[in-house]
Amino acid sequence: MPRYAEICSCDVLVCGAGPAGLGAAMAARRMGADVVLLERAALPGGTICAVPWMPVNRLYTDGCQRSRIHQEFIDNLLKFGPASSRPGKANVIDGDGIHPHPVYAELAIYDMLEAAGVRYRTHSPVSDAIVDGSRVVGAVVCEKRGPVAYRARVCIDATGDGDLAFAAGCAFEQGREEDGLHMPITLGFSLGGVDCDRFFEWYGDEKRPEFLKMLDEADKNGRYVATWYSLNRATVPGIVGVNHGAWRRQPLTSDGLNAADLTAARRNGVHIAADLIQILRENRVPGMKSCFIDQLGGILGVRDTRRVIGEYTVTYEDSQQGPAFSDSVARKYGHIDGNQLFVGGMKSGFSYPYRAMLPRGVDGLLVAGRCGSATFLGHCAGKSMGNMMEIGIAAGTAAAMCAQRGETPRQLNIDDLRHALIEEMKVSL
Repeated sequence: MPRYAEICSCDVLVCGAGPAGLGAAMAARRMGADVVLLERAALPGGTICAVPWMPVNRLYTDGCQRSRIHQEFIDNLLKFGPASSRPGKANVIDGDGIHPHPVYAELAIYDMLEAAGVRYRTHSPVSDAIVDGSRVVGAVVCEKRGPVAYRARVCIDATGDGDLAFAAGCAFEQGREEDGLHMPITLGFSLGGVDCDRFFEWYGDEKRPEFLKMLDEADKNGRYVATWYSLNRATVPGIVGVNHGAWRRQPLTSDGLNAADLTAARRNGVHIAADLIQILRENRVPGMKSCFIDQLGGILGVRDTRRVIGEYTVTYEDSQQGPAFSDSVARKYGHIDGNQLFVGGMKSGFSYPYRAMLPRGVDGLLVAGRCGSATFLGHCAGKSMGNMMEIGIAAGTAAAMCAQRGETPRQLNIDDLRHALIEEMKVSL
């Protein structure tokens, strides 16, 4: 038997503390389960904290409360006052969201988890699965002090990369089906020293062609230029958050599971930030005379890696036709955003089936978030953070019910789960 530095037990183990993992952990705890939440990075939140003042979209539904858990996150954020966030953009990709201050977002997550009684640990990357026959009964994480084992009645993989499912031997797909390409990996950042009123007056739609022209010229001159930029006003004076579509010359074969590709993406992202400063200054962009790099994003923006093969695979056709699944447990709102590979419309609010959370051939495990069972475009359709949180809520609710009943996720009565989501989690199905 392996020698562990520590052995922990719980009802529900959630691996990954991005939007899906947060939704799962909070829902399972609100259903009465003893929950442990693990995160490989130094901070929870995933994409929420990846880019300063990035739009965290689909936290509402048409401006109204989306679920009990969504509202808890919003309330914990807003209690920090006007500096905590700005209203989100109102467009097909970024609608129904907010732009949070990254520090206050992180604090809001800590406060939310602690108030609910969720036990959480960061710096805890999953290195192995604990399997009994065909059933996942826990995970091993690799800490500096040695391996730590977490045993649970039910496990949820919300790692994004499907790390626990992969360790348990689950089958998966990766990349776009026809050519294996991936959405690019990015590093967000923020600029300081900006006269925001002057800049955003200039940056309006009537000036965008001028901005694009200077970017094209800089690219020709060897500067690191992104395929697109989204510049967002911060909640504090003189700061602008920058999201972007990755270096124009970054290969779309870059793999978010490959350390060499991740290293290159980070290096390219730092160049993009430094070169944007020079481009803005040299072109005398209004409000940018004294701009500087304020901070870099807490983590890289990895948009797609493993998609675990489940009992149902969400497809592009589902996003267009919106079938009424009898096991619908969440909805995906918004647009299809396959950065650089595909952007298009969808039936906003299409159903997400419970079966997409059940990996084939493995029991005791639910997958939630971007590692859920989907085709490439099925994943890209409505991959917004609010949508991922709602999928996590469904997984957490199901896991808690299974732990209390002594059932596996496959044995759970779907009508009971849907009733709990509607009545207890206040999700509109």
